[in-house]
Amino acid sequence: MTRSLALLAVLSLSPLAGWPQSVDELQRTIKERDAEIQRLQRRIEKLEGDASRPRDADDDEMNRALERALVQQGGMLLPPGAYELEPQASYAHWNKSRSTLRHETDVALSLRAGLPWDSQIGLRIPYVHVSTSAGSETALGDVDLSLSRQFKQEGSSLPSLVGSLSWHARTGKDALDGGVPTGGGFDVVQVGLTALKRHDPLVYYGGLSYSSPLSRDIGGINVDPGDALGVRLGGILAARPDTSVNLGLNLAFVRAARLDGQRVAESDTVLGTLQVGFGTILTRRAMLNLSADLRVTGEVPNFRVNAALPIRF
Repeated sequence: MTRSLALLAVLSLSPLAGWPQSVDELQRTIKERDAEIQRLQRRIEKLEGDASRPRDADDDEMNRALERALVQQGGMLLPPGAYELEPQASYAHWNKSRSTLRHETDVALSLRAGLPWDSQIGLRIPYVHVSTSAGSETALGDVDLSLSRQFKQEGSSLPSLVGSLSWHARTGKDALDGGVPTGGGFDVVQVGLTALKRHDPLVYYGGLSYSSPLSRDIGGINVDPGDALGVRLGGILAARPDTSVNLGLNLAFVRAARLDGQRVAESDTVLGTLQVGFGTILTRRAMLNLSADLRVTGEVPNFRVNAALPIRF
């Protein structure tokens, strides 16, 4: 039907309607008309072929800045068989007006892999340089291993739900020898649940987590640093198909520490940070994420700036 209309349009606009005054002029006009018809036929066949061809998955990837930002936040998982390799770098600063002046520079490599049954496995290996007024140290940080699973898809009124189980291994250097620590000093088990709900072009997310450090004996004293309940709320805006911005609040309510079962007075605390982030698609496989964590309350860095380059395979 489209082809017929195009041919009729050509015929109706043809110079034949002007009744040429010679045979040569008539033959030239007919040749020009035939050439125009052939050009339009080729154009129509190309357009029809493009419309019937399936969209390339790589083309779709260029419009997924929002989805890839949700993977970073733990609210969405990779499809089975997909991998994401993510080099990261960060810098954190503690102001000496609150505690010891401290600078920390981290580089890390994270790997995520999509698994069957709506699940995903993740591994993060950091290398840390810490500088304080008491000295400096460069060593491996605490390695994280996580397993996530989506329990519920998003509905018309209810959010999607993703659960996670993480192990933070005590692989970093502690301060028992009087040096500068590059890790937390304790193995930690963490369970979490993340919910998200779309209101295009905005996505809201929220999460609850519970962290339980495993107590250990230090100098003959059993040290339990205290469990923590984490709460986070935020939103991600799809500013453009290839660009997203996010804003979130992270809180951790830490219970009091215990020494040989005895509560340490005034050791319970609340930690809070405000996160601002920006993500943009660089290529069909790579995305650039820039973010900053700003101190709200507690013994956390005054600020931490992060850069990450997740690469999808």
